Amino acid sequence: MNRRTTLLTGLTALSAAVALTHSAEAEDKKPELKKVHDLLKAHDDAMTNHNLAGVLATLAPKAVVMGTGPGEFWTTSEQIKTAYQHFFEGFDKGQQDFTYHVRQGDLGADMGYLFASGEIKGKKGGKPFAFPINLSVTVSKVGGAWKIAAMHFSNLVGEGSV
Repeated sequence: MNRRTTLLTGLTALSAAVALTHSAEAEDKKPELKKVHDLLKAHDDAMTNHNLAGVLATLAPKAVVMGTGPGEFWTTSEQIKTAYQHFFEGFDKGQQDFTYHVRQGDLGADMGYLFASGEIKGKKGGKPFAFPINLSVTVSKVGGAWKIAAMHFSNLVGEGSV
């Protein structure tokens, strides 16, 4: 074997090892990332049902929530409770559906993130509405369970929407 062949063989083996390691790491994260997806679903289900206690159960103790517009930044438990009570006024109880078309995230041992893009459909006063939403969530492990440490949402709301 000449030097060039030896070098190429070594680089090929190294590339394969790195690819297999990344693939194995991705497979290891799948169950944990599913837990984060489930956490977001639990948040959305609680919100749909106007279940403030359920929403708060998905949040870390020092969670922060940021909305789309100026002043939409809630950093204390009381501020977050008030914000969600206001959100609940925007749709009929049980009449909201979240659909995420794109989800991308990654996790470390005790922190991670999830980005999602989709739409929300619902009813207010029996009248249907729909609007797109982008969402970013930072998660952290609290007592061994994933919780939302920070959430930012942005939505385009037009005429006839909430």
